[in-house]
Amino acid sequence: MHLAVSINPREVRGALNIYSCPKSICTHVNWALTEILETPIELDWQPQRIAPNNFSAELNWIGPIGTSARIISSLSKWGKIRIEAIQEPTSNQLGERFAVTPDLGIFRADINSLGETVVTESRLRSALERSKIENETFEVELAFLIGTPWDEDLEPFRRSQEGTSVRWITKTG
Repeated sequence: MHLAVSINPREVRGALNIYSCPKSICTHVNWALTEILETPIELDWQPQRIAPNNFSAELNWIGPIGTSARIISSLSKWGKIRIEAIQEPTSNQLGERFAVTPDLGIFRADINSLGETVVTESRLRSALERSKIENETFEVELAFLIGTPWDEDLEPFRRSQEGTSVRWITKTG
């Protein structure tokens, strides 16, 4: 589904992928998205092939900066949901990537115009220090900085959606 609201310099494009959501929560997700995006949302829920009794859906949107964060904050409360949200960067602001899994919780990273994770110097220094304190290899800390554990959890769900169609809806006025 695609939702387009008016675009201005303070608005961005984004995408939400819900990879697995228990049937009992699907209606609540629609309601939450309706509240956040301020327009009626009725996602096209498809059975999730690799998670029985779960469903998947996609939503592309244009809205205010911070919409991805609001979506993740709302939807992650259910705990049994696997989701990923991307807010595209603008000419003067990095984008954001969020991933949520039941076991790992929320991952957030800045992304550049190529969709690559941007890790700041201070975060790298903290990871290096943590690796020394916790007797972990720096590679383990780096993997968490770029979201590798979340990618490993979500990848089978991403692949199960290949070939599905996205319904595009535009809101005008």
